[in-house]
Amino acid sequence: MDYSKKGTARKHKKMSSDKARMRHRFFLIFGKTLLIIFFAFIIIGCCAAFGIYRGVLASAPDIDEIDVSPTGYLSTIYDDKGKEIDTLIAAGANRQYVTIDEIPKNLQHAFVAIEDERFYEHNGIDLKGILRAGFRFVATMGKSRQGASTITQQLLKNNVFTDWVNEESLSSKIKRKIQEQYLAVQLEKKVNNKDWILENYLNTINLGQNSLGVQSAAERYFGKDVSDLTLSECAVIAAITQNPSGYNPISYPENNKKRMQKTLENMLKFKYITQEEYDKAMKDDVYARIQKVNTEHSNTNSNSSYFVDELVEQVTNDLITLKGYTETQAYKMVYSGGLQIYSTQSSDIQSICEKTLSNSANYPTEQTYINWYAKYQDKNGEVTALTEQNILKYYQKKLGSSYSLDYADKNAAATAIEGYKNYMLSKGGTFVKNTESVKYIPQPQASVTIMDQSTGEVKALVGGRGDKEGSMTLNRASNTYRQPGSTFKVLSAYAPALDTGGKTLASVQDDAPTKKTDGSALRNYDGTYRGFTTYREAIEKSINVVAVKTLADITPQVGYDYLLNFGFTSLSNQDIVQVLCLGGITKGVSNLELTAAYATIANAGTYTKPRFYTKILDHEGNVLIDNTPQTHTVLKETTAWLLTDAMKGVVTRGTGVRCNFQGQAIAGKSGTTSNNRDAWFAGYTPYYTCVVWGGYDDNKTIPSTGYVKDIWKIIMSQTHAKLSYKDFTKPKGIVSASICKKSGLLAVDGVCSRDPRGSCVKTEYFASGTVPTTYCNHHVAVKVCAESGKAAGPDCTNITTRIFITGGSKGTADSAYLLPGDFESHICDIHKQQQETEEDTDEEDDTDDSESPPPSEEEEED
Repeated sequence: MDYSKKGTARKHKKMSSDKARMRHRFFLIFGKTLLIIFFAFIIIGCCAAFGIYRGVLASAPDIDEIDVSPTGYLSTIYDDKGKEIDTLIAAGANRQYVTIDEIPKNLQHAFVAIEDERFYEHNGIDLKGILRAGFRFVATMGKSRQGASTITQQLLKNNVFTDWVNEESLSSKIKRKIQEQYLAVQLEKKVNNKDWILENYLNTINLGQNSLGVQSAAERYFGKDVSDLTLSECAVIAAITQNPSGYNPISYPENNKKRMQKTLENMLKFKYITQEEYDKAMKDDVYARIQKVNTEHSNTNSNSSYFVDELVEQVTNDLITLKGYTETQAYKMVYSGGLQIYSTQSSDIQSICEKTLSNSANYPTEQTYINWYAKYQDKNGEVTALTEQNILKYYQKKLGSSYSLDYADKNAAATAIEGYKNYMLSKGGTFVKNTESVKYIPQPQASVTIMDQSTGEVKALVGGRGDKEGSMTLNRASNTYRQPGSTFKVLSAYAPALDTGGKTLASVQDDAPTKKTDGSALRNYDGTYRGFTTYREAIEKSINVVAVKTLADITPQVGYDYLLNFGFTSLSNQDIVQVLCLGGITKGVSNLELTAAYATIANAGTYTKPRFYTKILDHEGNVLIDNTPQTHTVLKETTAWLLTDAMKGVVTRGTGVRCNFQGQAIAGKSGTTSNNRDAWFAGYTPYYTCVVWGGYDDNKTIPSTGYVKDIWKIIMSQTHAKLSYKDFTKPKGIVSASICKKSGLLAVDGVCSRDPRGSCVKTEYFASGTVPTTYCNHHVAVKVCAESGKAAGPDCTNITTRIFITGGSKGTADSAYLLPGDFESHICDIHKQQQETEEDTDEEDDTDDSESPPPSEEEEED
């Protein structure tokens, strides 16, 4: 055995073991050190976080000094000259405080079930809700946010943190949320009374329609005291809270219904109601009652004007979007924040508009439309809500589908109502007492908006005629959408064609029989086709075919994009179609947005967002919002001027002559829709842009559309009565040239001026660089034999020159002047035959002379 080798091996093994022990000790020490450092960082971090947390809590309001009860100040509105024109309802008027024992348990439980299901269990903050919301946020990678604020926190947010906004920094948001949660716990400890917290909460919340608190909401939506609300009515009111605008049961009943049903489901789930109560509430036609109450609703204070209604909407939206207020905070600020709102309204112009629209003499006919509601109990005891639609169905079945709810006068309307009621009574039922309401609405209707295009200030807005029986009622000028008709031709077709499409006012389209993409005929309003027609004439005469072909040239997508840039918000991708320029769109447009679009052209191509106020001061006189104009460029200045110049012709010799009045330069565009269901005139002067709409609320055909032009003329002539004459300022870069109106190209001397219908040579304006460089290709001069009417041949002596049109279409005004395709190949043959006959005669004479004997001298003498 080799002992030396074994010793060496043991020695190496021992050395390896020592090294392993050293490595193990090193890693052990190193690991312990890292662990100590790690825990040290955790301890330091926790201490720092705790210190920050303590600092955040230290800066929170003192629980003994805060007041969570509702308060408020009166807000005042001034016109553009600083004169007070309206006041917005203060807290004491739009809120009626009710104690918890006056609030039905169903209403209390409805709010708890939908807003804070563990309200009666938590201590001010809902840890389970926070964890659930956090988990959902992480699970959806931040795409879904679920609220976890308790009723206590919401009460603090609305009544204590009144200056709270959505801060830009994350740290500010976290700080405020920590303070809110801390005070919620402290408030719960201090009052130790859930009913007290719920009472203040239910008297604070914004419930839409200028209703703060549940008592105000109960009266506004159901016309009753809060203590008399049914289960379904309680669920409707509770459903509003999360989004008072989006879940408004008057404006958006479908949205409210979904959340109302969710509220009832939660109430059943938490055993606040029985299955029987749930089923009954789900079957209740509660929204019919809401519409009935809304119809007869009349504010006890003076009703605000349509202008003020829209002003309030804009101020509220701006407080939310610009200042970061919640819906409740924004409404509280508007109606009870003591604001001083300096509006853009001209009281004089507003008065002119209101008086003109209310004058029945300005309408082609006077009819009355009805809004009717009543409850009917059949012989089996079942109660049904009936409306004017039931009356309509009854009479259409009896008298035919053409029957409408537009009556000659109130007496005729009342007779129709009584006839229907008698029919229902004959079925053995009865009408429930004190449930019937009827509202008579004059027809046809109208709306008007006037803007100062240079500033974007809305000077007047009227959303209808007849008695305005409340605030925030239907506004046909701002939140009603109707088809714009031919007013879209300029905006969607000609504006982009001139601006970026390489076209000019001299450009022509062949106004000829054409088919739409669906195969139906595309017709002009007067049933005629003019042949080659310039853009200028097409604008003046509102020619459909030319507009549609022009849109096709630039593509409907380009036209759609320009409309978006003009400020329209009601369009959808479904509107990107061939006939977009004719105004047949999915939803329609509002008068206000159409006014802003035409004001863009009047303002040299610069769009300015419509403004209803210039500034807002808080109740201490500090500037809350400085509403500076928001603008962007839509058209080149030269494009805007060219369109204006063309639309001046609409008023002087086109479809808008009825709007013309002396003393001002006027441009504009008329518009009507299929079957005359809507009528518009959108026009402007160098001072103001005004759009008037007219039509029936039920889309009935208007007997005469001209009344909108009469109203436009009355309003604008009175508005400008004391204003000096102005013309539209021609910008640099506008030149002129003589062109042929049948080709849009340079006129050919002695040809284009000799069109059989008169000279086609016209002087047209162009943007520099767009004047045509080629000559007319639609006129041709042809030599014609005056005797045969055919193309002159070499033997024709009586020749005239005739001017023909080439490239045109049959069935148009150009048809009689078109050059036949084979005209020049059919050369005159009359003179050719005569020449051949003469030649034959000469040959015969020559033959006779050669055969005869020479004459005698006598004969020669003779």
